[in-house]
Amino acid sequence: MAQTTAPKTEMQNEKPAAKKRRGYYRVWGWKWRILTGVLVILIAARLYLPTWLLHYVNRKINEMPGYSGYVQDIEVSLWRGAYVIRKIDIFKSEGKVPVPFFSSETVDLSVQWKALFEGALVGNMELGSPKINFVKGPTKAQRQVGVGKPWVDQIKQLFPLKINRFHVDNGEIHYRDFFSNPKLDMVISDVYMTTTNITNSQKLSKSEVATIHAEGKPMHTGSIKTDVSFDPYQSDPTFKLKLEVADLPLTALNDLTRAYALFDFESGKFDMATEMNASGGSFSGYVEPVFDHMRILSLQKDIKNPVKLVWEGLLEGVGILLRNQPKDRFATRVPLSGSFKNPHEAVLSTIGNVFKNAFIHVFTGKVPGSIDVHDVYEKQAPKE
Repeated sequence: MAQTTAPKTEMQNEKPAAKKRRGYYRVWGWKWRILTGVLVILIAARLYLPTWLLHYVNRKINEMPGYSGYVQDIEVSLWRGAYVIRKIDIFKSEGKVPVPFFSSETVDLSVQWKALFEGALVGNMELGSPKINFVKGPTKAQRQVGVGKPWVDQIKQLFPLKINRFHVDNGEIHYRDFFSNPKLDMVISDVYMTTTNITNSQKLSKSEVATIHAEGKPMHTGSIKTDVSFDPYQSDPTFKLKLEVADLPLTALNDLTRAYALFDFESGKFDMATEMNASGGSFSGYVEPVFDHMRILSLQKDIKNPVKLVWEGLLEGVGILLRNQPKDRFATRVPLSGSFKNPHEAVLSTIGNVFKNAFIHVFTGKVPGSIDVHDVYEKQAPKE
């Protein structure tokens, strides 16, 4: 009996090359589906990341003891490893202080790429138009005096990398007293500051010394410059500081002198020089204030207030008697030394230096050498 052969199906008739192509397309089809899925997830994560960061940052800010705050918006820039906080305000939550302790238009946190190529994973922090308010008040709840370790810990949680470079662009520092008469708002405006090598690493710098270069305008006029080198890892403050104030009109200080010394200036100019060295818990240095062409008494204005007239007349007389007449300059040098726990100033030397300026050697209100502020205007990365 003859056997009958069943007809071959299409799959059985398919040549091996065709089968291989079919398998190839099937594998790549799954790969493209997986790749597309991963891409969709990454896009969704990128779109959601600013919202997540906004909630995270706001939560961390409000975990700081005694303070609360709010961030308006956050922008993420993955290509430069950064995120930018837009419009941040931090208030003291205890007591009734009417101004925020800290505010800033932008806080830019980014990877320091140059350091990354040197083998160090560190970051930048840049503040755009920040303001800080130190407030004097009769009670602790009505004062704002500074930051402590909890602030540093919270900043570490906001940015996982060690900050190696810190820059301030167009900042303001205020000292306020809402209980004095008149109320005080002493300000240093137009503050530009750059702090470098904070991580104290020879990978990033030829030196293990960190530096601060800064300048600003006291009371929106004149100038203030400072140059500091310091070791951020010493348990006791270890630094060298130079600071100069120049060309500040004395009349800009009138609110301060009226509130705390019961007199005001009619004219004159103020300069000041300061140098300070610190190590091992001790420090030494000096403050050299210089008053040029200083006038205090105004008979026409003060005649209606006899007590103020007498007080200002006494100050004017002492100033005239002890100033250097050729330079029309009243100045002294105040030596400072001691430990940070028990500082003291040399009163007799200070008084002696008043006479020294008047009759022997004129103080200049300038530190030896120059103050290096060449890089305070450097920009590290775009903010848009």
